[in-house]
Amino acid sequence: MAEMTRKEFLAGAVALTALRPWRMFAAADAVATGAKRPNLRLGVISDVHVRAATGQFGTEHLVKALAWFRDQGVDGVILAGDMADDGLVSQLQLVADAWNAVFPAGSGVEKLFVYGNHDIEGASYNPKLKPAPEELIVTDRAAVWEKVFGEPYEPIWKKTLKGYTFIGAHWVAWKGVPEIERYMQEHAAELRGDRPFFYIQHPHPANTCHGPWAWGHDEGFATRALESFPNAVAISGHSHHPLVDERSVWQGAFTSIGASSLRYIGPMFGRENSGPSQNDDLKQMPVIDKFSEKQGLLVSVYDDGLVLERRDFAHDGKLGDDWIVPLPVGPAAPFRFDVRAAAATPPRFAADARVAVEGPIDGKDRKGRPTRQLVVTFPSALMGEGLTRAYDYEVVAEVEECDVRRVAATKRVYSPGYFNRPEREAKTVKCVFALAELGTRKAGYLSPRVRFRVRAAESFGKMGEAIVSEAIRF
Repeated sequence: MAEMTRKEFLAGAVALTALRPWRMFAAADAVATGAKRPNLRLGVISDVHVRAATGQFGTEHLVKALAWFRDQGVDGVILAGDMADDGLVSQLQLVADAWNAVFPAGSGVEKLFVYGNHDIEGASYNPKLKPAPEELIVTDRAAVWEKVFGEPYEPIWKKTLKGYTFIGAHWVAWKGVPEIERYMQEHAAELRGDRPFFYIQHPHPANTCHGPWAWGHDEGFATRALESFPNAVAISGHSHHPLVDERSVWQGAFTSIGASSLRYIGPMFGRENSGPSQNDDLKQMPVIDKFSEKQGLLVSVYDDGLVLERRDFAHDGKLGDDWIVPLPVGPAAPFRFDVRAAAATPPRFAADARVAVEGPIDGKDRKGRPTRQLVVTFPSALMGEGLTRAYDYEVVAEVEECDVRRVAATKRVYSPGYFNRPEREAKTVKCVFALAELGTRKAGYLSPRVRFRVRAAESFGKMGEAIVSEAIRF
C-alpha cells in the first residue's frame, strides 16, 4: 500500500478526536510513517459475476485484483458472494482456477469466500438457460463447494487467521441468514473483547452501510446478531454501490463495510440516469455506463483500527483518501452516519459556473420514444484538496407565469463518472426534462418561462449553493 502522509490522513479522517484520539492517532501514525506493518492485511472483493474465461463477464479483472492483492502481501482474501453469475458449477470452477493461478497450494493466503444469490439462484434469472441439474450449484451446494474449492462446506463457517476470527455465512434466502443470531450467541464468549472479528455475508446487514434505502439488505438477522459486539466488522456486497459513496462504512453498535463490486457498479435508484424506479416511464436519460468500473478494498488491520484503501481495478489507482476506521466501536464512533453528516461540508461550484439550457429539441426518452425535451448542462462541482466531492446533483425546474414562480419538477442526476477516481470525473453533467414534465401550454396563451436551479450534494445529502440558468420560454 502506498505510504499515506500526515496531511492526507487528516484530510481523510472524520471527527477522530471524538473517539479516544490517542488510540486512533497511534494507528494513523503507523500508517503515515511506515513505522509499523499491520497485524493483518486483507483483500476484499465481491460480486465478480463470472460467466466465462474471457469477455465482459470473464475472469481477467478477478485475476488482476488477486494478483494486486498478492503483491500487497495480503494474508487472506474475502469474496462476499456472487461468484458464478448463472449459478453454474463450470462458472464457479473458473473462479477457483483464477484463485489457484495466483495463489497456488502452499501460498499461505486464506480463501474467505461465501455464496451469494447468483451462485444459488442465478439460473432462474436467465430463462434462456436450460442447464442439467448436475450443472447447477444449488443441486448440491456442499458437494460442489468441496469439489471446486477443496475445503469442507459449512452453511456458517469459522476460520482463524493470525489470531483473528472470521465467520462466513453462505446465502440462504433474500431475507438473510436467520441462523446467524443463534450462532453468534453460542460463540459469544470467544468473540467478545477489543480484538476485532470479521463477519462475511452477501447482503448488507439491515440499516447499516448505505442506509435503510440500500438495495438488497437482509431483514435484520445479522444486525441483531452483531449489535452486542462492538468489535465486530461485517463485510458484505450485493448492492454493487461504489466506494466513492461515504456511506460504504457505517458504525453504530458495530462496524459494517460495503465491498462494492468487481463486475459493475450499481447506482442508487431515484436518479434520472440511475436504475429502474416506480416512475420509469418519465426517465429521459439512459442509465450511466456502470460496466466501466471495478472496485475493491485493501484492508490493513492495526491494534486500534482499520485502514481501508479503496481501489479502482479498472483504471489502476485509488478512489480517494484512505478511510481510517477506529475499533472497537465507542459511543462517539466517528463513522456513525449522524456524526459524519453533521461534519460534512457541502460541495461547491466554481465562481464562474453557469447553467446552460438547450431546446426544446426532438429527443427520445430511455425507452426510445420520441419526446420534446430541454437539455440542462452544467459543470461538475469543484474537486481538489480540502473540497468535498459531489455525489449527485439536484436540478429544480421553476416555471414562471407573470409574477408567479412554481416548482414544476425536481430531479436528481449523477455525473456520468461519479463512481470513478476524482481525476476521471466528467467535467460536465447533463440532466434532461421532457416538456410534458413542466406543464402544458394552452393555445392562444403566452408560453411560460422556465429556469433551472442546480445544487451539488455530498453522500449524506448536504447541498451547496445553487447556480441558476437564465429563464427561457418553452
